[in-house]
Amino acid sequence: MRVAKVLTNETCDLRCAFCSARRPHENPDVAGGSALRRRLDAQLDANPQTLVLSGGEPTLRDDLPKIVAYARARTEATLVLETHALHLDAARLRVLEAAGLDVIRIHVPALGEALDAFTGRAGAGDSLDAALTNVHASNLEYETATPIVAANLHHAASIPAALSERGLRPTTLWFGVPTSAPQASSLAPLETATVAAAGFARAAGRAGLSASIDPAAFVPPCTFAHPSAVAHTFALNPGAASRLGFAHAAGCEDCTVRERCPGLPPALHEHAKPLRAKNLRRRLTVIGTPAQQIARELVTHEVYRDRSGASLPAAIVRINFRCNQSCQFCFVSTHLPDPDEAAVRAEIEAIAAKRGALALSGGEPTLNPKLLAYIALAKDAGVAEVELQTNATRLHRDGLADALHAAGLDRAFISLHGANATTSDAITEAPGTHAQTLLGIDALASTNVALRLNYVLCEPNYREFPAFVEQVAARWPQAAVNVSFVGPSTDLVPRTRALIPRYEDVLPLVAEGMRIAAGHDLELGGFESMCGIPLCLVPGDLQRFIPLASAWAGLSESEFLKPPGCSACVLQTRCFGLRRGYAELYGTEALRPVLERSSSTDPA
Repeated sequence: MRVAKVLTNETCDLRCAFCSARRPHENPDVAGGSALRRRLDAQLDANPQTLVLSGGEPTLRDDLPKIVAYARARTEATLVLETHALHLDAARLRVLEAAGLDVIRIHVPALGEALDAFTGRAGAGDSLDAALTNVHASNLEYETATPIVAANLHHAASIPAALSERGLRPTTLWFGVPTSAPQASSLAPLETATVAAAGFARAAGRAGLSASIDPAAFVPPCTFAHPSAVAHTFALNPGAASRLGFAHAAGCEDCTVRERCPGLPPALHEHAKPLRAKNLRRRLTVIGTPAQQIARELVTHEVYRDRSGASLPAAIVRINFRCNQSCQFCFVSTHLPDPDEAAVRAEIEAIAAKRGALALSGGEPTLNPKLLAYIALAKDAGVAEVELQTNATRLHRDGLADALHAAGLDRAFISLHGANATTSDAITEAPGTHAQTLLGIDALASTNVALRLNYVLCEPNYREFPAFVEQVAARWPQAAVNVSFVGPSTDLVPRTRALIPRYEDVLPLVAEGMRIAAGHDLELGGFESMCGIPLCLVPGDLQRFIPLASAWAGLSESEFLKPPGCSACVLQTRCFGLRRGYAELYGTEALRPVLERSSSTDPA
């Protein structure tokens, strides 16, 4: 993402000890009108996607609205104002909004009386409290930025909950660890600061808020004791590999994110350690801007098809991206902040207007406090069927299963990827959650919500599929089993044989699972979906797929291919084809086109 930052001035009326930007007097070469316009023009000529106006403290300038208007007249980039916000009353906010400002990023190192001591200004806490209220009431998007330093080391983690309790919902809670300051004693030791920073990120998650590492106070993920726990707060990309004052240490050479991480200041190189897990690399990476990714991943349009030949428009809407598991094959950008509530509601209303089916998904959608409201909205708006895609780890808590049923949920599509905790917890990289999922399914099974348990076949678990079917039949006989096959659908999913097995190895186990399901009168399906198996390979009688409505080619052309032999297959219009990522690993030889409508195969 191309982000440009322009200093509007260098003075500030606060005295934060760690600040290295504040100057005692304004320099005309920085704050002078003509000098500022030249710097703005130079940055805008480079066509940034985001332009940040910073300081010093920009609100000390009486002409700030004119500066915003000047920039807006020249660019469609997102305009962000970095400020301590203490001078922002409702009237000034309206003027800035009218001038074209998009986002206010508010410096929140502390709240209340703690901010007075932090900034050296009596009453700063009260002023910030009023400013936050004013900004929240405005039409402007707002964020907060919290540096983790010596003065707030032990109470920074209380900030997310305090904001949430007041009903404040910043789009992003930026946090960072400054590594240089005019007063070295104002900084916290790096190891201690990253522990506090991880605590801040956890607290944000508990409050239902999205936290991200601040590029202005960046430290690499390797400096955290448990990088995987904060991976969702990073958004590394190849453009981030260069940063003034940062360099790679000797230990960075074989790090999986070396080409997209700037390293550390040389004085702190002792803290660098290489990261080697490819899955961690995926979770630390962002492609494009966060806003672009949210827009791309917010909704997936599908067509639900049944064997009567009927079809129904459908939409999968991701109401948040964060998750309490980290499945190796997940293609969702779990580090993204929550999408805007208005955007989610608009997508729900759009599929309702088509009288289609809606799947509320994530990340893990039960982490979103608005989930029940979204279900109720969908039912009131006329959605034909509402499905919840979840790992069910939270459904047994606080009556949530009953509340989902009462809100109008029709069906739950529950991820469970192993017949035992060892396999499941290894795949989800979340120890203990297999047991929680079982309890969640138990809770929902006591309601009238239909259950479909989704098993993603991958190299670590496909041998357990028959045992999984037996488990479902014994514990939840009213449930259906959905068969998915790990899909290298994006560059976020590792395209390795350690994750993606051969169809030839998997299909005999699928056939055995199908025989077990038939013996227990258990519904088993899902093969015809985009996440299923090429229809020609499905064990059993393939005639059941003949009546299916045609697959929507527009959904699949970039991800799937059909070799020339598929053109003669009687199922070719019903089948999505073979994923390109699979073909790169194993070729297309496994396909066996169905040439006659009477063709069937024996699952034995």
